[in-house]
Amino acid sequence: MSASYISTDRDKTLAFLSGPCLSIVLASLGTSIAAVTLPELPGSFRDHGFNPALVVSAYILATTALIVPVGRAGDFFGKRVVLVVCLCLYTLGALLAFQAPTLPTLITSRFVQGMGAAGMMAMPLALVRDFVPSGQVGRWMGAMGTMSAIGTASGPALGGAVVAAFSWRAVYLLQIPLALVALALCLLFIQNLRHTNEHKEFDLPGASVLAISLAALTFLVSDLVDGFDLAIAILAVAAGGAFLAFLWIEKRSRSPIIPLGLLRSAHLRISLAMNAIVSLVMMGILVVGPFFLLDGLELTTTQMGLAMSVGPIASALSGIPAGRLTEGIGADRAVLVGASAIVFATALMAGLPYILGLAGFVLAFVMLSPSYQIFLAALNTSVMTQASEQDRGVTSGILNLSRNFGFILGAGAVSDLFWSLARVGGNAGDTSVQISAAMAGTFAICSILSLGVVALAVLLHRHQNSIPRIENGHS
Repeated sequence: MSASYISTDRDKTLAFLSGPCLSIVLASLGTSIAAVTLPELPGSFRDHGFNPALVVSAYILATTALIVPVGRAGDFFGKRVVLVVCLCLYTLGALLAFQAPTLPTLITSRFVQGMGAAGMMAMPLALVRDFVPSGQVGRWMGAMGTMSAIGTASGPALGGAVVAAFSWRAVYLLQIPLALVALALCLLFIQNLRHTNEHKEFDLPGASVLAISLAALTFLVSDLVDGFDLAIAILAVAAGGAFLAFLWIEKRSRSPIIPLGLLRSAHLRISLAMNAIVSLVMMGILVVGPFFLLDGLELTTTQMGLAMSVGPIASALSGIPAGRLTEGIGADRAVLVGASAIVFATALMAGLPYILGLAGFVLAFVMLSPSYQIFLAALNTSVMTQASEQDRGVTSGILNLSRNFGFILGAGAVSDLFWSLARVGGNAGDTSVQISAAMAGTFAICSILSLGVVALAVLLHRHQNSIPRIENGHS
């Protein structure tokens, strides 16, 4: 680690990470705040022929497809440079969205914003590992989880208030000064250090083919729950063909986007699998919870929104304590603790709402969110601590990518499972009872999936403990 990065002064650390923290808030906000504008778009753009939901999808697609290449760019060109460029892209996208004359222009603008958001998600984790002393990494990984939760939680409420008071365009106008503040903080406090891969060239062909493969895979995962058809087959061929081309390019590249040796690490492979599964479970509560509250408990939309807000609020409050716990007991033990807590909380989500109704849902959600923050802070710390200095950007990108795919798969698969269980009873019986039973069944299965994460966490812990014994055996 560069000596100029090391500091035990809390104020310097806060100043250094203020820009990256605000970047994560904005990247998360960019997804959730745009969703509330969708009902307003058909009235603004007539005869457009495009689905307004693409305004959200384009952002997610760009972030997912580019997060690994952008992470690698940070390793090659410097993390400060890449984060600054991505903040500029995010700001440009917001400005174009604010002025968009047509829906296709708005969708394109959101893709530009998503390109910027990719770096705004990947670079902060890598910067934490570069700057913060090893003994304090956990608390700052927890803080980054808090920032993400704040962005996600504030989006619907803030966006709804802005749309009601002004218009949907004001949602994008609001993001511009916030992004400029983050940009100024990054320029002011982050050192423009010489990067370690100065002699290497960025693998543009590999980055392009990987982006195509990830984009096709994103559409494939999103659409697969609707059944197999010709479009699914085309996407599968495109994703597979592009990925094979990527492997061929990377084997011959002197500066690969993803060093293939990185993926040979059992620690990283297990961590990515756990990350994807837990993300799937967490997305499940976000897509299934509103239907349970509205159709199962017959709450009003306002009541549903308040009930769903308890999870993000609990996440925001528990991020930093989760990081402290990670530092106290060690990252790998904290991963196991977080995964075990998720099993318990998903089991509560399966039973308590069915028995206690709204009170049971709120209690289970309040248990689940901090459990996720413990797992997230610990896993991020574990993976980024293992990453070599020259590969921290791409490692952060891969870690975020696995989380994104878990979210995408959870949005489709868990929702499909929920409605399949709700239809088991046919049209007979009370709809609210069927919905409540489907909720219980869905999270019973999620609890079983979480048990798999615990098994992987045990395997990871044993793998890490075996390394010193092997080294001692060779000494």
